[in-house]
Amino acid sequence: MGIELPAVRPEAEKGANESEDVPPSKVVYLNYRVLESRGWDINDEDLFEKAAEADLPEHQYGVMEVDRTESLLRSAEDNGLKWPFQCRSSTCAMCAGVLKDGEAEMDMNLFLEDEEVEEMDLRLTCTCSPESDEVHIVFNCIQMPYVYDISQNRG
Repeated sequence: MGIELPAVRPEAEKGANESEDVPPSKVVYLNYRVLESRGWDINDEDLFEKAAEADLPEHQYGVMEVDRTESLLRSAEDNGLKWPFQCRSSTCAMCAGVLKDGEAEMDMNLFLEDEEVEEMDLRLTCTCSPESDEVHIVFNCIQMPYVYDISQNRG
């Protein structure tokens, strides 16, 4: 008899991407602070094209290969990047990001509401790993007013 936690994906549901034969995902990342400083809108369809043309430093915008069994946060750290985090267990929003393209799933989510994941494309990078060949994510979204608000008022 197994215990099922409501926001934890069982091993059997994680899919074929967990196989050793699946190549790493190309993850293109952009710091939310860049959007604020340049007046860019997170809903702009050309957001990542603008970032590519803006000659941003690697800690603000770049590309990394991420194993599909590894979290985005862990991979960022392995690549020398300093993304914000606090709990590493999906119980806060400090590591929140917005998925702009591709597929990425959280192995565990104890903080975000279903609508925030499905409609706003929010992800907790501490438990989120790529599922598609390419993923575009805006990280450091704790700086977004909505995310900051829920981080202060939920719990």
